[in-house]
Amino acid sequence: MEKLVYLLHKPPAAAMDADFIRRLREELAPALRARGATGIVLNVADLNEPVRLAAPSRLVGEWDGLAAAVHLWLDSVDARFAIEAALAPFASSLSGYLVTESVVQKTPRSWRDGERRPGVTQLALIAKAPDVSDEDFYHNWQQGHSALSFALHPLRLSYVRNDVARVLTPGARNYRMIVLEHWAELRDFTEDARYFGTPEVLLEMYRELPGFADSSSTTTGPMSEYAFG
Repeated sequence: MEKLVYLLHKPPAAAMDADFIRRLREELAPALRARGATGIVLNVADLNEPVRLAAPSRLVGEWDGLAAAVHLWLDSVDARFAIEAALAPFASSLSGYLVTESVVQKTPRSWRDGERRPGVTQLALIAKAPDVSDEDFYHNWQQGHSALSFALHPLRLSYVRNDVARVLTPGARNYRMIVLEHWAELRDFTEDARYFGTPEVLLEMYRELPGFADSSSTTTGPMSEYAFG
């Protein structure tokens, strides 16, 4: 089994509407299943405006050009072309990645198949710091930062870490990290006192970031989440 992540891009000024979300759930998810996809997760960028009002710093980089992210599993990456054909009508362009998944923090699923997951999911897309070796990159991200992140985000409920093994689509940005983190309530995400831990752990985070992440490349923001099978 192989995991793929696709970013569905849109023009930055294009609005997200309820019909688009309905089509993702009712049309796209079944089409992906019919093409062999399992473990489908849809993230939809429909929380931009409330978050922009409450905490604009949570929207970073080229976020307004992202409509959704689709996570799925295939028996073989060779079947991706049928998947991309199903995704194409829902985006102005696609960025696809073959990834390895690590579930660092897990919340048992209590919501039904196809139902919106309560709360808010943060998607982060980050490139590797250019002057850091692969060995140091993996150590600093996976052993250092991942451990620190529990103190950095004490109210976080889940943390899924995707390491990009290969960029699949021409022109896609060379991200190395695709990360999903989840909070139970929007205020847990927008209020600094709830989102972050102590000032000391926040300073430690800023000190360690250059050891693995190219912060200038980061695109991150809030999403709704739907899971299918």
